[in-house]
Amino acid sequence: METFFFDIETSPLPERELAEMFPPFDPAEVKVGNLKDPEKIAAKRAEAEANYRREFMERAALDPLTGRVLAIGLLSEHGEFYVIGHEDEEATLREFWTVCQGERRTDRMIGFNSRAFDLPFLIRRSFKHRVGIPCGIRCGRYWAEEMVDLREEWQLGDRQARGSLDTIAKYLGVGQKNGYGEDFARLWKENRDWAVEYLRRDVELTAKIAEVLRIAELPVGQFQPSPQENRGQSLPKREQLSTCESYSIVK
Repeated sequence: METFFFDIETSPLPERELAEMFPPFDPAEVKVGNLKDPEKIAAKRAEAEANYRREFMERAALDPLTGRVLAIGLLSEHGEFYVIGHEDEEATLREFWTVCQGERRTDRMIGFNSRAFDLPFLIRRSFKHRVGIPCGIRCGRYWAEEMVDLREEWQLGDRQARGSLDTIAKYLGVGQKNGYGEDFARLWKENRDWAVEYLRRDVELTAKIAEVLRIAELPVGQFQPSPQENRGQSLPKREQLSTCESYSIVK
């Protein structure tokens, strides 16, 4: 069994698909105050509808019914960093579950808020594409112990305990995020290097927090890309993970 640190990034489905999912907008619910001018009332309602649609689009990436998996970052226990990010979401999901499968049993997958967001999102999108999920991810109603969520480890049973990846990383003195998740889909399309750097930082912070919480031990330094990159290509076979040319971590 190997250990991987991981993080997923999502994006809204194409607008042509989302257009059929927009919940109905009721202009009668728009408060117009003391406005009497029909044109001003119409303009206010039009603005409210535009905001309503924009907010729906902004939230779409966080719901597997309206969003998709865009990229998955993985850091192996050997120190290599990989990005799985195919145009075909089904291929991305199949590749990720292959990594989780392990040689003899499910690998240890460590994420942040992964039991509440990442894993459910991945599984529900897999249902959509009829992609098989490895045995051992869940045990009945519960997640397998190999699926480690650092947020739950941080909470220590207190569901009210707050803290994002960024705030906990800052508190522990292991670094901070270098951007905002809501920008990822745009960066992935317009500036792939920056998008990968953002994803890489999130996975690095996940690994560093795991070290501090005594969940896993891994020498973590600064990531740097090696001469060849595997973005958008198939992840190497498992026996090649520790030797392939990819994103690597400098010890």
